[in-house]
Amino acid sequence: MKKYLNLLLATLLVISGMVGITSCSSNDDNPTEEELFEQEMTAALADAQAYGPQTEAIAKEVAARYNGCVTEINYKTRESATRKCKTDNCRPYDLKDLARTTIIAGWDSTEIKPVIDDLVATTKERGFFGRYKHQTSDYGYWGDIINLQFEKLMTEVQVKTYGMFYAAQEEAIVRSTIGDDLYNYIHEKTGVEPGMSHHYYEIMRADTSSVATVEYYKQLAIQYHECFEHINDK
Repeated sequence: MKKYLNLLLATLLVISGMVGITSCSSNDDNPTEEELFEQEMTAALADAQAYGPQTEAIAKEVAARYNGCVTEINYKTRESATRKCKTDNCRPYDLKDLARTTIIAGWDSTEIKPVIDDLVATTKERGFFGRYKHQTSDYGYWGDIINLQFEKLMTEVQVKTYGMFYAAQEEAIVRSTIGDDLYNYIHEKTGVEPGMSHHYYEIMRADTSSVATVEYYKQLAIQYHECFEHINDK
């Protein structure tokens, strides 16, 4: 009898262990939605790092043909990418700007059109063209985006005039990208500080902004962008 009870106890322990193992294995095989998202984000950020150098190289190649400037390739942080996924209700691989750079050339839309056309043609020729988008706003800001389609995700090349780049970026970035001479020229011609376009945009898009606040800063933004309309007129 004792031998039988010992055998029964051993059997129960084995079964208990198997259940525990099965339970553990089940958790590994069925990760939570949050875990899946984080795994996908890690993979997407790594792929962006892999495709970034080629994106920057193509941008520099095109910009050089028009004496333009190119910003250093920029990668979205995990925090920024996660926030955008939540805002846009999308997955990490849906983001098109995890790796991005900007070509700066010309003073108006007619001068940067050849740059845009060249970039589109070059990416199509290399098999990387994803899409082209012209951005406009009701407060004066505008720019153009070409997305490069790689095997797993898209990257982004923006094309901006010197004026719109000045309007969107802080002084240190503008100076380091286009040089002191062009920076000083734009500052002298417009009489305004750089980066205010982005500053006004952030205020207008804030959840706490009232209708009156949005309208007030919209008018300031319109006046600000008007300073760049005829910046290089002779």
